[in-house]
Amino acid sequence: MNLDRRDELTELFEQYQNLLTQTQKQTMHLYLVEDLSFQEIADILAVSRQAVNDAIRKSEKKLLTLKKQLG
Repeated sequence: MNLDRRDELTELFEQYQNLLTQTQKQTMHLYLVEDLSFQEIADILAVSRQAVNDAIRKSEKKLLTLKKQLG
């Protein structure tokens, strides 16, 4: 992920995190704020790396959709 995209997602996360599920919020916090790798997040949450990947992708999509809807 490039730096501009990461900055955009971090800003959207700060704005709309309360509209994410608890799992999405926790995963995105660890990824964007704590800057952990997918494997580190998977280890902390006791899930697979693929589950982390899926949660992050769904969260990104939701945040971008919220941006379009709520502007």
